Amino acid sequence: MRSRETDRAGKFFLKRRGVGGIWQIRWYDERTGQTACLSTGTSDIEQARPALLEHALKAERPPHQPDAQLATVLQSYWVNYAQHLPSARVQHTAQASALNIWGDVNVSDLDRKKQLELVEKLRADGLSDWTTSGRLARIWAAMNWWRRDNPQLVVPAMITAADWKPVLPDRERTYSLKELGALFNAAAAAPRDPRYARDHWWRFMVLAVGTASREAALRELTWTQVDLGIGRIRLNPEGRRQTKKRRPTVPIATTLARELESWRRDGEHVITWRGKPLVTPEFYDLLVETAGVQGGPNAIRHTVRTWLADYGVPSEDADVFMGHKPEGSATGKRYVHRRPEYLRTVVDGVEALYAALQPFVSRSFAGPELDEQPMPDSIDLSGLNVSTTCQLGGRRTAKLLTRWSGLTGSNRRPVPWQGTALPTELSPRAMRARNSMYTPSEVKASSARWIHIN
Repeated sequence: MRSRETDRAGKFFLKRRGVGGIWQIRWYDERTGQTACLSTGTSDIEQARPALLEHALKAERPPHQPDAQLATVLQSYWVNYAQHLPSARVQHTAQASALNIWGDVNVSDLDRKKQLELVEKLRADGLSDWTTSGRLARIWAAMNWWRRDNPQLVVPAMITAADWKPVLPDRERTYSLKELGALFNAAAAAPRDPRYARDHWWRFMVLAVGTASREAALRELTWTQVDLGIGRIRLNPEGRRQTKKRRPTVPIATTLARELESWRRDGEHVITWRGKPLVTPEFYDLLVETAGVQGGPNAIRHTVRTWLADYGVPSEDADVFMGHKPEGSATGKRYVHRRPEYLRTVVDGVEALYAALQPFVSRSFAGPELDEQPMPDSIDLSGLNVSTTCQLGGRRTAKLLTRWSGLTGSNRRPVPWQGTALPTELSPRAMRARNSMYTPSEVKASSARWIHIN
């Protein structure tokens, strides 16, 4: 029997090989530019036709897309990878949000509508778009991690900013002294409900200014990482591997040291709320809302770095302080932070920042009193015309600053008397106001903390 026109299905058709031979399924292959063929294994046209239709259906059918349950993906990601990350708690919170809002869904179900549902729910809960964006990214990181061993899994595209119009703080934003003061004042104010104390806000702000650290490092900071004996904070805890977001060892300025000494230790962590560590950065969203300012927690970090640059701190010291470069060689960095002069210029700049902030903050910092500083017995400063009043924040003392160590450092700057291991300096060099982001009045207010020399 001869092949008819009906012996065709789409681009596939039947053709006999030779006279009385086997029927073949043939089609044009665009990849090779030639006609391809597949034997039906029969010379009977009635048996060859079902084979043609079956082959055409199989070829035209879209490839099978294996799916996976989202809960299974997230659990595997957590057990085998995420729980060992430094950001494990944040990852756990993101996964919990996904499962609570989406419920028992498959990966293929996470279309644009489902993702916008998550965004609207998190916004309704009072979370900032910055936090929401981070949670979306962590959920998709889990699915992409699963796909490494399951390449057949198709992960839906994550929604973009054009889909949900996030309002994200500027990464390069810096606070003015007035805005920083508003944050401190919000943390110092008594809450309407005494059950919701704000002590963790105050501790975070003091540490953020004194260490210029990322908020995650401060939330995870424990008392074992704080060494008041040598005046150092080891932001990277023992056993945690360093990542590209380096956590350095930073010196403790005098004001920060006094603050740390005055804080009650409610647990293992330095910053706690009701005795428990802070799990997410969401507390900062409420802090900025209460203070009436904009920006994320890293804006404090950028502000401190800008202040240090305006103050004249060498870039090499500031980069080590910020964690942008290691402290030294692979061996030497274990000991360099124990040197008394370690990042001395940074300590000066940070202490000056606390001083500049004090006029804008309603609560006094637990800073150093001049009359509490140990002094050498006698040094003749008769050649200096020193004013008879020394001002420290809002407090005054009638004692003259008439005793200095008389020593100089490697850069020929005077080194004050060091009666303790804590880094202190009674009279830092004048702050440079040129090209500063701060107004002249703010610079003038900051200098009021130190000694007035006529």
